[in-house]
Amino acid sequence: MIWATLLLICVSGYVAAKFFSLTNKRGRLKFLGLTIAAAIFTVMQFSVFLDYLMVDSNVTSASEFIVEWGHVISLSFVLSSLAIFIRESKPVFAQFPMIYTALPLLIIISYILVQDTYAIKTWLIIIYQGGAIIVALLMYSVYTYRRTKYAFILGGVILFLISYILYWGVSEIQDSFQWIWKLLVGFAMTLSIFGYQQTEKEIDVNTI
Repeated sequence: MIWATLLLICVSGYVAAKFFSLTNKRGRLKFLGLTIAAAIFTVMQFSVFLDYLMVDSNVTSASEFIVEWGHVISLSFVLSSLAIFIRESKPVFAQFPMIYTALPLLIIISYILVQDTYAIKTWLIIIYQGGAIIVALLMYSVYTYRRTKYAFILGGVILFLISYILYWGVSEIQDSFQWIWKLLVGFAMTLSIFGYQQTEKEIDVNTI
């Protein structure tokens, strides 16, 4: 199981670096949120890795805290980035104000209000994750229907969806078979970043 965590650290770190290069190269705000989310996810998995290595209650508590809040913060940035993608896909006259793309960050505040209630916190995480995946699935399904260059990103989203269903639907996946969802997430992240790179290359070619 520790090998799957190490693999996920490497993959998420690589993806964060690639998203950063896209943000820096293109100067696009939409990749910034995904960069932050991937970086936070890397830190989350690294804290889990340290928890495996060090048998210490303080390390375990710190790891659980990082994973819990890392989920919430990274998901809010992912949703914010998706909102920017949606905004930029519309004609200029139909675009909603940029400030609206920051609304998903309010998720962090809503989570603070229920942080002492385990059941509600769990349901919120399920809703946040499911919401992000559904939005991405609908968005990239439409994009792929219009242009096949988005197919790789859509494939990554579908893998995220499968991982989500298995994680929350099969209790053994959360405990004894964690490597399954970690491999799926790793493949999903790899496929998604490859898709983003391909679409950006095509945009570069078309703008030359």
